[in-house]
Amino acid sequence: KGVNPDECVAAGAAIQAGVLTGDVKDVLLLDVSPLTLGIETLGGVATALIERNTTIPTKKSQVFSTAQDGQTSVEIHVVQGERQMAADNKTLGRFTLSGIAPAPRGIPQIEVTFDIDANGIVNVTAKDKGTGKEANITITASTNLSEDEIQNAVNEAERFAEEDKKRKENIEVKNNAD
Repeated sequence: KGVNPDECVAAGAAIQAGVLTGDVKDVLLLDVSPLTLGIETLGGVATALIERNTTIPTKKSQVFSTAQDGQTSVEIHVVQGERQMAADNKTLGRFTLSGIAPAPRGIPQIEVTFDIDANGIVNVTAKDKGTGKEANITITASTNLSEDEIQNAVNEAERFAEEDKKRKENIEVKNNAD
């Protein structure tokens, strides 16, 4: 269904050979994020910030909030993969943002930023917009995946797509009802 992998590799090798010999001058090779990167949100849902195949370097931010009244810290669980639930993806790291001013749930504004540099190093920062407090983690091994690992993650996401969608919808209904 699509491109023959052997032909694709051969074509890529031929283009690269042309670039190296100087015969091909107007080709720009781009590096991409091999799998989706995101964080775990309420109910165990994996919320994507950087979609798979996004060219790097890249930077993306999204604002989240607390799940409980009076919550003064949040754990940021960074995941990689194509599944809808965080537990079904690969954990890249965890860190805690503390010092959030106690407030009703949904009021604090926590900005989470993913910044991937040209070397594939991922910096994830969480900042409480109210207090200015922030915490971060640096992940260096997010892009060194084999083709098999990437393809397995994509195939697994396709195989469980319907089941994952139902689980996510049920959690969202519950979250919205609370």
